[in-house]
Amino acid sequence: MRSILFAAALAITPTLAAAQADEALVREYAALPAVQQMMAAMMSPEAATAQLEATLPPGLELSDEQLTQIGLIMSEELVDFQPRMEVLMIDAMIESFTNEEVQAMIDFYSSDVGASILLRTQPMFTSIMATMAPELQGRMMARQADIMAIIMQ
Repeated sequence: MRSILFAAALAITPTLAAAQADEALVREYAALPAVQQMMAAMMSPEAATAQLEATLPPGLELSDEQLTQIGLIMSEELVDFQPRMEVLMIDAMIESFTNEEVQAMIDFYSSDVGASILLRTQPMFTSIMATMAPELQGRMMARQADIMAIIMQ
């Protein structure tokens, strides 16, 4: 069994090493206008408000004005994270993708269609998470005793 695992590890290792993208190429991707707009949209007051709404505890209801005010505060704080997020994205992309894959992303997301898709993806996932969050929170609350038992072991 160990020899099979060792052989599998050896077979995977060259593939993982090949997934090292060139930093300059990844930086070119990160600098694309659509990528920059997507990151800015993730930090916007609207996105912050949607994230807040999705994570409110069950039974806690805030007015639209309260949500807007809190969303603005959250956005102010999130904006400071954009440069850090970009660094983390670049580092992760260098480790995760090949030059060929990064170049394909640059080519696609530089096109009108690709840029449009990139800009529409973040709001789509925010909407999905907002829809799923109450159910997920309910499930986690129902399992809170199980989670606490594991933590207390």
